[in-house]
Amino acid sequence: MAQTYLPFKDGQPVEVRSFEHGFRGAWFRCKIIRTYIVDRKLCYSLKYLDYENEEIHEQQVFQRFEDEEKEWLMVRPAYPLVHKVDGNLVPLLGAAGSWKVGDLIDWHKDGCYWSGAVLAIKNNALQVEHYPPPRGEGGTCLALSKDLRRSLEWSLEDGWTLPSTDRR
Repeated sequence: MAQTYLPFKDGQPVEVRSFEHGFRGAWFRCKIIRTYIVDRKLCYSLKYLDYENEEIHEQQVFQRFEDEEKEWLMVRPAYPLVHKVDGNLVPLLGAAGSWKVGDLIDWHKDGCYWSGAVLAIKNNALQVEHYPPPRGEGGTCLALSKDLRRSLEWSLEDGWTLPSTDRR
């Protein structure tokens, strides 16, 4: 994939994902400190917003997972508060009781957002299935509805969109 200049500027808040084992499928809130090119590849120096003691993180914008051919976009804008669906603005943070089995969600846990799908609902707890690698760590967990937001995908061409339900 040809490297692309993205519309992000130094000082801008963004979210970044990782292919590091134990953190796949998580989105971290960061701020761009510096933009640079190494070997014709776009990179950012990032400061984690929810991990004050972490050092500056160097992130290549497009990466391959292990031996895959596909290059993944590793950086996206800060998550929006509302999203337009069928011409209407819809809040993206879930209210208690608003989740359904099959909904694609991001679960806020340990200072980052883990992507997955709702498998079952029991009272205020939801069983969440994490995406398999490379999009996640796999497995299931219990989450509270107050800690969920709707999953969205971002691309330069389409902006924020609802993700496909095939979970790959």
